[in-house]
Amino acid sequence: MDDQKRQRLKRITQSIIGLPTLPTVITELISLIDNPKTSARNVSQLISTDQALTAKILKLANSAFYGFPREIATVQHAVVVLGFETVKNLGLSVSVLERFSGTDADGSGDEFDRQKFWEHSIACGVAARLLAGKLRYRMSGEAFAAGILHDIGRLILSQYFPVEFAEVLSVMREEHLYIGKAEEKVLGVTHADVGSWLAERWNLPDQLEQAIAMHHTPGRVDGPAELPSLIHLADFLCRREKIGDGGGDTLPSLDPAALRAFGIHEEPVAALKRIFGYGDGLNTEMEKAGAFSNIARGGDDDGPTEDEDTPSLTTAASGP
Repeated sequence: MDDQKRQRLKRITQSIIGLPTLPTVITELISLIDNPKTSARNVSQLISTDQALTAKILKLANSAFYGFPREIATVQHAVVVLGFETVKNLGLSVSVLERFSGTDADGSGDEFDRQKFWEHSIACGVAARLLAGKLRYRMSGEAFAAGILHDIGRLILSQYFPVEFAEVLSVMREEHLYIGKAEEKVLGVTHADVGSWLAERWNLPDQLEQAIAMHHTPGRVDGPAELPSLIHLADFLCRREKIGDGGGDTLPSLDPAALRAFGIHEEPVAALKRIFGYGDGLNTEMEKAGAFSNIARGGDDDGPTEDEDTPSLTTAASGP
């Protein structure tokens, strides 16, 4: 595909009427937490303007995934216990899961299984959080959100470019290609490109946008690349454990830069063996992450999921 067609696809992706936007409360939450003068009270007051988001954050904070011994009864307590960054990334993750929840047909028929897509994405978030602890990456909440969001471009392609994406999946299977190669062949861009454009539209923090854009090619990052490297390795671990659908059976190439980013200089085969050794831990953590999977299925019981009837995800958070 020539550059003109690539730019056209980018313009369509950025301007299409139906392209999702972040709920206002999440946009404000990201901005608020990035302000060093913000207090726990400021954060909790903002979250509390959205009753649905409040209920879900409290439910998730009290889930086995976080494992606190005592009940967290208020949003302010959740903010203090979880920390600003975790709450910010948790709110972002919940909003995206809800925005695209359910298994509704998205135009690509049976070619794209949205539920398996979310199984992989949630697993990648869980794996990234797990690896963050193992590899001493201190922003575990950020790692979790980046894992959930890393493949969002695939979802956008399936929903807004169904004919082209169906062709991508056909080429991927028939030629036994990694999905990114099939996307390049058919579209001239990859899901990582499209996902990064969406992240740019959402004004996500630079590190999240970079992780989405470079999760298959962390070695191309100009500067520190810990987060895209972490997602790169988490993706391999989830594919090894066969959790959900990461985009066909053909694996992407391992970028050795992802290992070097964490001071791992052994042979890639030996290094991957070490990463794959965390598989049991990943499956244990996945058993605790059912609340996130339930939201992705559109089955949360705290109220309606994302829809035109869900004010918290479609209007400004002006009050309860």
